[in-house]
Amino acid sequence: MGLLETYKKSIDLVKDHIVESIIYGILFYILWSLLFLIPIIGAILFSYLYPRLTKWYYTKVTGENINPDYKTSFLSLLIPNLLFSIGITIILVVLVSILMQLGLTFTNILNINNLQQLILLVYLIFHILPYVLLGIIVGIIIIITSVIVWLLLLYSIYGSILGKVNKLLIDAEKSLTLFVYLLVFYIIANIILLIIGKIPLLGNIIVIILNIMIVYPASNLILLLKAKEL
Repeated sequence: MGLLETYKKSIDLVKDHIVESIIYGILFYILWSLLFLIPIIGAILFSYLYPRLTKWYYTKVTGENINPDYKTSFLSLLIPNLLFSIGITIILVVLVSILMQLGLTFTNILNINNLQQLILLVYLIFHILPYVLLGIIVGIIIIITSVIVWLLLLYSIYGSILGKVNKLLIDAEKSLTLFVYLLVFYIIANIILLIIGKIPLLGNIIVIILNIMIVYPASNLILLLKAKEL
């Protein structure tokens, strides 16, 4: 199937199994949120539960019987997810540290009564700034690395969920194909959702509902349907 045919089939499957799609969308959103809410632990939970949830949904809406290699899918997800969580954790720790320092600094400013104390305070602030910037840069580099690793392992992730792949592998060509299908879909979906989001009062609520009901389930089906062809 080409790009448009894959999109149409995935949307049709979502519409024909709307109850299962809503359940999947909600659970997928919860799992995805765990990556940010509880770094490291969330990465492990997502990597373990996502292939099982996706297998249930795929077999439910397509009627096909697949035999996932959960060990491979777990490893393929865990590596980029852990890197992402580590990067997020580093940035959060740095930001919390600087906010705490600024809180103390603000208190100290209120108590400053001479020029010497002010100069000392400014010196301390500039002294910690290089470490703060270094921490943020390191965190961003790790996050970018996690995205690159995820991209390279994309076929390994979905191929193992389908039972086509039984070992951790990097297939750049197939992974890039999957990424293009996913990227184009999200560009189209986000343009539509951006327009809907401008509706007064209810716009943001409708966007959340559509993401859960259609966008999340359809995007995962697109990756699975295309990975099955490759």
